[in-house]
Amino acid sequence: MLRLADALTFSRVLLTPVVAWLWLGHTPQARWIGLGFFVLAGLTDVADGRIARYLKQTSRFGSYVDPFADKMLVLGAAAILVFDHRLSVWWLVLVLARELAVTTLRSVLKPGAEMPASRTAKWKTASQLFAVGSAAVLSGAVPIALVIISGLLTAWSGIEYIVQFWSAIDT
Repeated sequence: MLRLADALTFSRVLLTPVVAWLWLGHTPQARWIGLGFFVLAGLTDVADGRIARYLKQTSRFGSYVDPFADKMLVLGAAAILVFDHRLSVWWLVLVLARELAVTTLRSVLKPGAEMPASRTAKWKTASQLFAVGSAAVLSGAVPIALVIISGLLTAWSGIEYIVQFWSAIDT
């Protein structure tokens, strides 16, 4: 049986192509509707973990699927915006490189070692969601500032994980 928290996580995966399709609609109305779905998907990221902890339904499965759903939402939506020239490719490359580095690090940790989401990583995810969402519907200084802030948090959180967990690598 699918747990509520896992269902919310899966909804984030399912909403990603809906957002992408709407953002490629090239009408302001479609972009704003897509933003609504994007915000809804982002809110599931906040809700799923809290619900899992509240209902005592945390699982190893959820701890792996949740970050995957986050990556799919952010990278999928960002790729559409890069394609549509609304987001810089450097940002997408930075986010992708950080995600690959952290995922690789997580996969080579010593048995039993855990790498929970850091506070910086949670801020990174939130800032990425704001940056992508604003780039979808706005132009000018606001999305540029949010992209820069999220880029800095992305790099910082990646470096933070590498420094903190380098000694836990299974050699």
